[in-house]
Parts: sequence; structure tokens; C-alpha cells
Amino acid sequence: MQLNSIDNIPQVASKAGFAIFDIPDGDFSEILPKCYHAKPNEKGIYAKEDIDQIAKLTQSKQESDFVIVLENAELMNTAAANTFLKTLEEPGENIHFVFLVRNSSNILPTVKSRAHNYYIKSTAKISDAPDFDADTIALAKKLIAATPQQLPKVAADITKTKDDSREKAQRVVDAAIQLMYKSYFVTGNAQFLNKLDKLLKTQEALSANGHIKLQLVANML
Repeated sequence: MQLNSIDNIPQVASKAGFAIFDIPDGDFSEILPKCYHAKPNEKGIYAKEDIDQIAKLTQSKQESDFVIVLENAELMNTAAANTFLKTLEEPGENIHFVFLVRNSSNILPTVKSRAHNYYIKSTAKISDAPDFDADTIALAKKLIAATPQQLPKVAADITKTKDDSREKAQRVVDAAIQLMYKSYFVTGNAQFLNKLDKLLKTQEALSANGHIKLQLVANML
């Protein structure tokens, strides 16, 4: 889902047990400043022991909302992510988790599927190119331009990879969303909003662990 501003985050965070906010730019420390903020360790990652320490915060009884913010949560390694998932299985009352990330496609699908996922509109210049590799941009453009008859072939191209096909598909859809935002704000053409709505639904379906090729085709028709 899309939010127009980071100003909407406090209200959303207080209602969701676990939310991920994909924020292309901005200072994370200024978001939810009165909440508990965790940052990657000196090695630039979140390791299992870092999440163990965060989990201890959830063991005390909270009489009011307690929001735990993980900045750059996409830097969590696999062991840390699995530990976090265990913490989510028995959440304390009034405990809320917020991930602030630059690119949510770098988060393990098993973690992302448990969250309410939000995309914050970038404050970057419209003329700036999306921050993705050339192959991802090329596939994103194909996805945007594909006719219903072409979608199965494009979906196959996107999922044809030696790496995690879901992560790649999410990255391509994220790039397509950014391209659509830029196209709309430059031209004001409402047709881009229709395509954008389909891309956001595809993004949400992929985050919920839906069938990759099926979601790439069905939600874009």
C-alpha cells in the first residue's frame, strides 16, 4: 500500500502489530523519534544476538503502545530474521514492530509476508532515475508495457533466475512502481494511476507469498 508522506506513519504504526515502510530517502532517526530505535551493529548488520536483545524488550508488560523501530532492517541476516519470526509468534500486548528500509525487496519473503507493507512516495527529484540495476529497469519497463497476451512471457522472464525468484520479482515490481510514479507526476496522465494500482496489488500479493508467475499475470490484467 502507498502512503503519501512519512507523517502518516505514526497512525499506521499504532494500529499494526508489524509494519514495513519502504522509504527511498530521508532520515530514519526523525521518524517516530519518541519510540525505541534499533540500528545495525558495528558490522553493519543485524545478527541473531542483536534480535535476541530486542526480543527481551517485548517480555515486559506494556500498559500502552510500545513501538520498536528497526532502522535499515533489510540488513538483517538469515539467523536474525528467523529469531525475529519467533518473536512475532508470541507478541507481547501493545507491542508494535516497525521496519524502516530503503528497499523492502531485500527482506526475506517469510518476514515480509507477516507484515503490513507500505511504500512511501520518494522526495527525490522526478528527473532522478530509479535506483535499480539496468536489468531490473528493463524488466520493469517490459512489465509496464506488456499486453495481456505478452504478460505470461514477461512473467517467465522475470522469474528466470538462479537467485530467489520472489525477491527478483519484488524488485522488478518496485522499480515499475517508481517508474509509474515518475510518469504520472511528469505528465499528469491518469492512465498511469490505473497501471500503478495494478502494480501495488501485485506488490502486495507477492509480499503475501502468492504464486509468483500467477500474481505477475493476474494482477496486471
